Amino acid sequence: MRRRLVLGVVAVLTVVALALGAWLVLGRDGGPSSSQVAAATPEGSLTFSIPQGWRTLPCESDEGDCVRVTSPGMAAEEAATVSFLPPNPIEGTPVDLLANPDVTVPGAVRVTVDGLPAARIDPTSDGQDTTLVAGRARVEAGHLFMVVCPVGADAGRSRTVCEQVLRTLRVTR
Repeated sequence: MRRRLVLGVVAVLTVVALALGAWLVLGRDGGPSSSQVAAATPEGSLTFSIPQGWRTLPCESDEGDCVRVTSPGMAAEEAATVSFLPPNPIEGTPVDLLANPDVTVPGAVRVTVDGLPAARIDPTSDGQDTTLVAGRARVEAGHLFMVVCPVGADAGRSRTVCEQVLRTLRVTR
């Protein structure tokens, strides 16, 4: 009888430990928590999580599969832009170079976004006032993902929006 009790307690503790581990992994993976909602580009090429109360806005029609993101109180022109872009017919554009892991671009830092190599350029003191992150798509050759975050009137808020999108961004195509 005592052995059954010990085995039962061990089984319960194992289940609790597995559930806690899964919760921690999913939370760290950037999945939406109860205070966050899922967001995506219109075609679902890029997905990410945003806090409740933030909003997504449509992009201009020529910007590929794209959505813009703002937090409460941000002006639309300060929105972060999240884009999945088709192959560029003109090779060698600055974004193509930035997304190429074999090319060194001054001011760019190599980063990983959803397991994919990308490059990041942050605002500088010499007037560049936008964070730009670009990388190659997971599946579709020539396609790029890009996140552009202008520094608005509230630089801290702009950084928060940008980091939230980048931390939870998933490239599905």
